[in-house]
Amino acid sequence: MKKEFFATTIILALIAGSVVNIFHIKALAKDITVQVTTAQTCCRRGDYDSAEQALRDGLDIWLSDEGYTHIFIRHSEIDGTSDAFYEALSAISEQDGEGAVNACEKLQYHIDSIVSMECVTIKSVF
Repeated sequence: MKKEFFATTIILALIAGSVVNIFHIKALAKDITVQVTTAQTCCRRGDYDSAEQALRDGLDIWLSDEGYTHIFIRHSEIDGTSDAFYEALSAISEQDGEGAVNACEKLQYHIDSIVSMECVTIKSVF
């Protein structure tokens, strides 16, 4: 009976941890998405200073959560997302409006991909 109790406790702890993980990654993605969207809007207006600030704010959010991301997210996804941030910042600093908007779209794709990979679905279980 003790073995079943401990096994059930471990399974419930894993499920709870997964739920917390999903909520955390969704909140992180939402915070970053707000900044990326702001940067895109500013690029379309030609306000590159504001776009750069918004994207740097998003990068700060990403980097400040390193303790979480480096444990729960695949390193290849971390590298790809970080590279996408810097590519977008580069396009903004060159004041390449269309290139910056496209780079922000690529960054958003990486963020969305991380969220979709971390969310549990019936398909991912079976």
